[in-house]
Amino acid sequence: MSDPVLVTGASGSLGRVLLELLDQRDVPTRCLVHRRPVEGSAGSVRGDLADLGSLERAVAGAGAVVHLAALTHARAAGAYDEVNLRGTQRLLRAAETAGVRRFVHVSTRAVSPGGGAYSRSKAAAEAAVAAAALDTVIVRLPELYGAGGSEGVDRICALARQGSAIPVVGRGQHELRPLHVGDAAQALAGALEAAPGTYTLGGPPVSVREFAERCIAASGSASRLRFVPRGAVAMAGRLGRVLPLPVYPDQLARLEAPKPAVTPSAETSLGFRSRSLDEGLAAAATSS
Repeated sequence: MSDPVLVTGASGSLGRVLLELLDQRDVPTRCLVHRRPVEGSAGSVRGDLADLGSLERAVAGAGAVVHLAALTHARAAGAYDEVNLRGTQRLLRAAETAGVRRFVHVSTRAVSPGGGAYSRSKAAAEAAVAAAALDTVIVRLPELYGAGGSEGVDRICALARQGSAIPVVGRGQHELRPLHVGDAAQALAGALEAAPGTYTLGGPPVSVREFAERCIAASGSASRLRFVPRGAVAMAGRLGRVLPLPVYPDQLARLEAPKPAVTPSAETSLGFRSRSLDEGLAAAATSS
């Protein structure tokens, strides 16, 4: 691909890994820079998903877009729609006008109508992408770890390394499909050439409790699990609409919502491979 690939959300943990991978493959990139500067890209355009003019400048001359940028935690439901739906619609409009050939949209396995405001905003964005006059690939990602982040399952990894208590909801029975960030980046790079469609990714299935216990074992720490009653988490979520609590209103719904199965053709179409959890946690430990 000679024309640059525009990457939104490139300053995030997955974006940084993706940029490094594309650079290794000699794929030219350009980044939409909002707040944080981005290293590892040949070019950048300062802009915002709320500013159509900046998006038009960013996609000019681009051959493809990988849309990573999203709002993942908000206290007001409308904030998700503004960024995840309307921001995506503006980017699609700019890409269509500029003649971009391929649009890779990064979504989530948590697209259930019962998954809360975030999940609904991502489902609506998927519908907008699927209806666009472009070659589109939607990649639904599960919980990512290995990038040293401070949210989700990466936070569990971090707490285990620190030897800190790890809070889990209920008895930690909810299923995860944790995926190493490097495996997700490989799939997104493959999506630039894959057949259009929607692909759901996932690592080996594991409960929250087992994932936390495996993180503790991998780090060799003295961390312990702290079981938090579901009712207490639900109450904190409701209060989180108006108070700055460490629980957001839709987090419990997102955890409990039914999620689609992994797409069997992702392996052949995207070159997707999920390493084992032990292999992934070992890699995460060496990169932290």
